[in-house]
Amino acid sequence: MLTPKQQRVFEIVKDYIEKNGESPTLEEIQEILGSKSKHSVVQFLDYLERKGFIRRGRGYRSIRLGDRIVASQIAIPIPILGYANAGRPLMYADESDMGKLLISPNALSGDVKKYFCVKLQGTSMNNFSLRGKFLEDGAFVLVDSNIKAVDNPFAAYLCVVNGAATVKRIKQEAGNIYLLPDSKDSAHMPIVLSQEDSIEISGKVVDVFNF
Repeated sequence: MLTPKQQRVFEIVKDYIEKNGESPTLEEIQEILGSKSKHSVVQFLDYLERKGFIRRGRGYRSIRLGDRIVASQIAIPIPILGYANAGRPLMYADESDMGKLLISPNALSGDVKKYFCVKLQGTSMNNFSLRGKFLEDGAFVLVDSNIKAVDNPFAAYLCVVNGAATVKRIKQEAGNIYLLPDSKDSAHMPIVLSQEDSIEISGKVVDVFNF
């Protein structure tokens, strides 16, 4: 999986090779990226090489696509649509394009176009573990919008409450809906929704990525 900036550098290299039959220079990558620092470009390339996305030789224009890369076969770009609170649902849902994360198709099932990511803000779910990783403040979570109903009371869901996006566990009991935190901070309390509240489940959180 790549961050949006790492993905951008990889796409610059891949597209340049496909169009020109040779790799771009550091200066060309820097210019296309609009970066002021050649060192940051080198750091991006170092990461891409460590993860097997590219290979670098010693000569001029010696960057090659890595053995695990065959263009779009390696990973699927999943859009990042904005932020969601991991606290009280105070951040209003305003879908925006924050780039994409490249995610292995092995992590996805069903219609891949129904997946998206959001970036968490807040600590109300930082004790919630998914695939051995915690929903920390600043983490990116992968949401499967193929699932828009509560199928597991112990799972986490992205929901929009009165127009504001939040990530919580959801409990339904006796006609009431509870948004449950799972936090190391005892200040976070369950939120009890009334019949007047509007709630829409946007999808189930199926993975989390901390950088």
